[in-house]
Amino acid sequence: MGFSASLRRMIVQDPAVAFSCILAGIGITLPIVVPPIRDALSSGEPVQQPKISEVVSGMTGK
Repeated sequence: MGFSASLRRMIVQDPAVAFSCILAGIGITLPIVVPPIRDALSSGEPVQQPKISEVVSGMTGK
């Protein structure tokens, strides 16, 4: 019996466990796949965070 047949049988018999395994597989692969894509699409310069005093003065209007 091949992998796809086992997967189909698992999905039919116990779908909650099968979808949990699928989500776990996605969760394991995302940290490997996303950083290179993010680095390739980055604009180069990181955005500077505003100072907390500027944020507070902007919120209070002072």
